[in-house]
Amino acid sequence: MPSSAILEDVLVEVAPGVHAISLGLPPEGSDTPPPQVYWVAGRDGGALIDAGHGDEERSQALREAVTRLVGDTPVKWLLLTDWFGEHTEGARALKAATSAQIAAGRGDVDRIDREAGERVVERALEGGEVFDFGGRSITVIATPGHTPGSTCYLIEDEGILFSGDCILATGTTAVRPDEGGDMAAFVASLQKLAALDLKLILSFHGAPVTDPKGRIDELLRHRAERDAQIMAALRDGVSEVDAIRDRLYADAGLPERRWQAAREQVVAHLRKLEAEGQVQTVEPDLRYRLP
Repeated sequence: MPSSAILEDVLVEVAPGVHAISLGLPPEGSDTPPPQVYWVAGRDGGALIDAGHGDEERSQALREAVTRLVGDTPVKWLLLTDWFGEHTEGARALKAATSAQIAAGRGDVDRIDREAGERVVERALEGGEVFDFGGRSITVIATPGHTPGSTCYLIEDEGILFSGDCILATGTTAVRPDEGGDMAAFVASLQKLAALDLKLILSFHGAPVTDPKGRIDELLRHRAERDAQIMAALRDGVSEVDAIRDRLYADAGLPERRWQAAREQVVAHLRKLEAEGQVQTVEPDLRYRLP
């Protein structure tokens, strides 16, 4: 397939001066909506948020799309939301095409560089930094949980949040301890975002979220419900992680490849509940009990 066909008719202006570039098919084995890279333009330059996959065909198509979008506007920064390859593997190609500098949350920088096989991140972000592009600025919001350095980006004056994987348009975010995920941190990040005056959420996956408060409240309720379901299982004498997982997801219709991810979600909730003093470890990540 010619590279231009991969991204044909998928350059969408989702807000004035903000474009989404769909990367076509989702990653192999994924059932999430196709990933999206965003272009944010100001008077003096702009930023790309996330970088997409690194396979040559898709990278070439993305470079072509970016070239059409930005014209003579300098691409000053490539802002990454987390370390996973679907966000980062195209970073070197975009940097070469635009001369942008690359920034990411500090907790993910080492992993991004290690996966790339060289140092690619030039600025480690703590949260609170502001990138000014002339008439439009982007504020960094540290949102650890999905990954240690998971980061969202906010156009504060317009209430537009680029949420990466922290908030998906549909479904729920994977929080896997075996990949650096932390459920307590993730819930705290959602609560931090809930306190912002948001008008629009642009996720790495899916359509724009036009009811940010409703969506974040829905995700917080889901996590609270999972906590309650796990506590109920423990009260019923179900103490092994695998058995709790089977009970919680029995009717979910998960494909076999998703069962390990579901197990990791249970472990993440149990670690959170243990930190809150609501459960105790019998065998780490294997068996738990009530205090």
